Amino acid sequence: MMKKTLLGVVTAASIFFATSAASADEAVVQVGNANQNQQQFANPPNDPPPTRASDDLLAQEPEVKRSPVRFTLGPLGMTTGKSMGLGVGVGADFGTGSVGGRIYAGWIRGEGTNSDGTSTATGDSVGQYGGEITLDLHKRGPLHPVIAMGAALLRVSRPDTSGYAGAGTGRFVLEYSLGLDDADVRVGGSVGGGLIGPVDSDIKDLRAYAIVGAHLAIGF
Repeated sequence: MMKKTLLGVVTAASIFFATSAASADEAVVQVGNANQNQQQFANPPNDPPPTRASDDLLAQEPEVKRSPVRFTLGPLGMTTGKSMGLGVGVGADFGTGSVGGRIYAGWIRGEGTNSDGTSTATGDSVGQYGGEITLDLHKRGPLHPVIAMGAALLRVSRPDTSGYAGAGTGRFVLEYSLGLDDADVRVGGSVGGGLIGPVDSDIKDLRAYAIVGAHLAIGF
């Protein structure tokens, strides 16, 4: 009886350990299948690296087209305080930056004669030829306030004589750009004057003058 009981216990223990081993093997197989199933799916995409916005994406104030050479034409008025002589001026402006240059010429009627019949300081006509350094105080945008300083040569014609004079000049200019895509077109006005330096004795009574003007400037 004792032997049968012991045999039964050993048999039951053998069945228990065999069952446990089979269960462990099945667990290992299931784990392997789970890994295999996971590998059937693609890995999720990685998050893209952070990018930095380029300057092209930043809001910037547009700059109106600026031509390196602009030709100007417009009326002029000149006075020494007696009356106003009218004429025409032409010129060429150079530069695309804040600092530029200008050469110009103007032909203006003089102030004529005084009430006593004597010639005024500007006589019958004045020719002015000069050059300037210009400073654009607002490079961007349509409105351009410009300060100009330079020198000029004047030829004054009077009924009885004529002569030459040198002058230091200054102007303040206000221009408005039309904002065209393929041309630099501006309209503007100016006010300025000159102080006479070296002068011929025949026109030594010419000491200073004021000059105003309007112009159209076109550059390509």
